[in-house]
Amino acid sequence: MNCFQIIKCVLDEAYSQIPGDDVNKDNDIKEAIKYLREEYPSLLTGNKITYSDPITRFAYIYTYVTSHANLVCTLIEQDDNLGNLFNNSKVNVACIGGGPGSDFLGILKYLMTNKKSPTVKFQLCDKEKTWAESWYDVDDKIDPIFRISTSYLPLDVTKPDDWQAYNKYFQSDLFTMIYFMSEVYTFKDIANEYFANLFSQAKPGSLFLFVDNNNPSFYGWFDNLAKDNSIKIINNKTERMSLPNDEDKNDLEIYFEKFKAIGNPKINANVAYRVGRKE
Repeated sequence: MNCFQIIKCVLDEAYSQIPGDDVNKDNDIKEAIKYLREEYPSLLTGNKITYSDPITRFAYIYTYVTSHANLVCTLIEQDDNLGNLFNNSKVNVACIGGGPGSDFLGILKYLMTNKKSPTVKFQLCDKEKTWAESWYDVDDKIDPIFRISTSYLPLDVTKPDDWQAYNKYFQSDLFTMIYFMSEVYTFKDIANEYFANLFSQAKPGSLFLFVDNNNPSFYGWFDNLAKDNSIKIINNKTERMSLPNDEDKNDLEIYFEKFKAIGNPKINANVAYRVGRKE
């Protein structure tokens, strides 16, 4: 099952849970897709996007998650440090801001396409608790040879009283930040304390994967935190990347037909990425 097929299952469930008839649902989803596309270019100006509404979550998964997951998979394939991590029998991954699922779906695709089957525990760290509804049973949707589990950690990086309550995930082998630091950039002065604590407390040898918009404000923030907290950048680049050809969009055909007037899911991205290792 590829990323589109998994997402199709998740979208089917999410669609069925949105109240109303199909016509009203589809109109609301179209508006949510339009809203997200208009808001994301303005993240630097203080816009705050929330995902508490199931319609917004559906729109995000449909429009962005497949593309972002494929970016994660491609970057792991290109980086031996990340790829070799999954040669171990057990791997713990903390997905910071990972509620939408891009992080673990990208890793899952990597495991599938490269025929690796370690036991992988994913901790999805996100303030929006309702994301957990989308992914808690994803292990039931895949071949049982892939031994994964997902758990949700309700964590708001802008509230010290909230994030200071958790520390076990500091022992993770990999920390992923996929299009997350841009989401909280306008709260940088508050969130900086969280990221500095995370970077400093991560265990030696752990890896960091940062993927975000190709904007110096976002990747510069990550770079400065890495420099100040003994995270050695071992791979970094900015480039345009596209969805690979092996992902069959026909799996989402029913939704393409519904929402083609507003545009197809994201297939290209101008990204900056970093791979770091805690010294």
